[in-house]
Amino acid sequence: MKILQGIFLVLLALILSVVTLLTASGFKWANELPSLQGLDALSYSATSQIYARDGVTPIGQIVPVVGEDRAGTNRIPVGLDEISPAALEAIVAYEDDQFFNHYGFDIPGLLKATYAEFLGEADRGGSTITTQVVKNTVLEDIRNERSLERKAKEFMLAIELERRLTKAEILQRYVNIVFWGGNVYGIRAAAQAYFGKDPIQLTLAEGLYLARLIPSPNSRHEDFIGTRQSMRQVLDKMVEQGIISQDAATRAWLENLQPKGWNVTYDNQGNVISAEATGERLLAQTSISSDLSKHVVWAVRNWLTEKYGEDVVFGTGGLRVYTTIDVKAQKAANDASLRATTEGNAPPDTQLAIVGLDPATGEILAMVGERLEPGKSPSEFNRVLQAERQPGSSFKPVVYASAFELGSLSQASIMVDEPAVFKQRGLPDYEPNNWDMGFIGAKTVREHVDQSRNIPAIKALEAATPEEVAARATELGYTNVNPYFSLGLGAFETTPLQHAAAFAAFANNGVKMDPYFIQRVEDSEGNVLYEAAPREVRVWSPETAYIVLDMLHGNVTDRNPTALSWRANIEGRWVAGKTGTTNLVGGADKDIWFVGATPGLVAAVWIGNDDSSPLPKYYTLPNGERETTTSSRQPVYVWKDFVENALRGVPANGEGFPVPDGIVFRTVDRSTGAESSSGTRMAFTAGTEIRAGRQSIGRIEVPIDTRTNKRATASTPREFIQYRQVTPENVAPYLTN
Repeated sequence: MKILQGIFLVLLALILSVVTLLTASGFKWANELPSLQGLDALSYSATSQIYARDGVTPIGQIVPVVGEDRAGTNRIPVGLDEISPAALEAIVAYEDDQFFNHYGFDIPGLLKATYAEFLGEADRGGSTITTQVVKNTVLEDIRNERSLERKAKEFMLAIELERRLTKAEILQRYVNIVFWGGNVYGIRAAAQAYFGKDPIQLTLAEGLYLARLIPSPNSRHEDFIGTRQSMRQVLDKMVEQGIISQDAATRAWLENLQPKGWNVTYDNQGNVISAEATGERLLAQTSISSDLSKHVVWAVRNWLTEKYGEDVVFGTGGLRVYTTIDVKAQKAANDASLRATTEGNAPPDTQLAIVGLDPATGEILAMVGERLEPGKSPSEFNRVLQAERQPGSSFKPVVYASAFELGSLSQASIMVDEPAVFKQRGLPDYEPNNWDMGFIGAKTVREHVDQSRNIPAIKALEAATPEEVAARATELGYTNVNPYFSLGLGAFETTPLQHAAAFAAFANNGVKMDPYFIQRVEDSEGNVLYEAAPREVRVWSPETAYIVLDMLHGNVTDRNPTALSWRANIEGRWVAGKTGTTNLVGGADKDIWFVGATPGLVAAVWIGNDDSSPLPKYYTLPNGERETTTSSRQPVYVWKDFVENALRGVPANGEGFPVPDGIVFRTVDRSTGAESSSGTRMAFTAGTEIRAGRQSIGRIEVPIDTRTNKRATASTPREFIQYRQVTPENVAPYLTN
């Protein structure tokens, strides 16, 4: 008897010790639980979505990155209404058939799972959907531990989660956190990865297949036969529980199920005849994906990373980014780049960049950062944003605009294209030449622009002063611009985007808008993190901006002789533009440009080699014809291809841009500068139409402020300006203020 009493006391003491230990551990673990606030909005890393300017059309994704190998976590959260009911029923039936009946913990299910595991027959664990949500979110750091502590914490947090959220809310979180193999997280990514469809399109059979993968997706995906057998068992169970009819189960079983990575044949009873693994990877996507433009998505990724850091972009993710990209315009730019290869619109093996923007807002509508080739994936180097090249003669409009703005010149001013030496204080004399090594003599500014003559452009720079032109260029967004005479020929470096944005100021009534491609950024809860507020700067008067547009419209339409940009003409549309070429020592071309405007769109095209090596003088087209490489051909071909298709279906405005009140028109002979009924219609600022006696056949005249007897500036009132001729002998006093 005493022995039995001793044993009883020992057992009692042991039980009390265990209870005491468990109680103490329970209190300790309860105090270590994560903040319950996290249960209300369980956060998880999610794929960031990128949309076009319409706010609806998806154009790409940025997948969060996890682990040292930086494998993308492809997860796109969805609501239950975005998932087919059949798939949801299949997942609940397989994973937790008592989900709608328990309060976070299914004790009978846990006991059955424990018994099955003891026998080595377990197909799924004893965890409920609720505990799996907890385990894969707030307890993620201990999710792989097999310990009493983890189970206790799961139990306590599951009860609290059931108290705070509805069953639908818990299920919605569950289907978005489930790991489905590869880099696939959540049902939307799984539906896309395994069946190439959205979750709302999943069938019952496909839902069952995905449900069966959940406990061990990579290995179970490799065992199609075992998965098929398990699907049969769950279908029978769903019929038995009255979840589906026998007819629905039969249809699901007879479905020709073909998950990615498998080629399966069936007999007419739904039995597998053969199942051949294709070896296709289940990695749904890498960190960047886009069916429209990877260059755009890379640009968005870089912008987000710079602003918010890698932890946000590649950690939590879940951002919704609304861009300025127009889908039709972007497709047109893509196609134009492809045709540069397939149709020979650019020399073989060269590179290119295309960018189009809305001049009124600064919104970038399309960009292609390289020459696209069929079947070849693009590189991350985006020449629109990153390639700095000399714009050459395509910068001349800024030079002439500076002179127009100060009243130094008009379109009818006569300038002499002749050999000239320009004195530079502290620097060697500057002695430029023309692109054709010849000279055309005395002509109007309009004609010199039509023929892209260099000497008159330097004389215009001289009239405006290099300092004035450099200041205007800086206001337009160009960087590292120095006030040398070579500036008149675009001898500095800029990106295609900077160049297009500067040109756009002419098409926006003289106001330069900072270009941008991010409209708005929201977090996963819809909170606005960023809203674009582009900066605007008035650089030109409305009159000067319009006069330059009118002059560059002539560069497309003028004939007898024909202007160099005539190939940019688009039937029914008003087009203004300028070519540009940069030469190597020895005369070979290395960069060729075209930048142009039509109402609603300004675009720039650059063609060249990344290493600045010379472009071929000639090349053979796919049809066998010989083609000459010049800035008046290839970049114009690509520009026209892009613009014409980007604006297809948009009503054409053949009248061009609005005419400011201070503009008058005169018909002028482009050779003599005199009014002529058979001449060319030109725009002028009222009062400067024709300056008889102020048209120099030698050096041009510059405006002098009569109050200071120094060079006039943009702020000098017109009544205090007097024009004085600049000659090689007296040039020095008039170069600066």
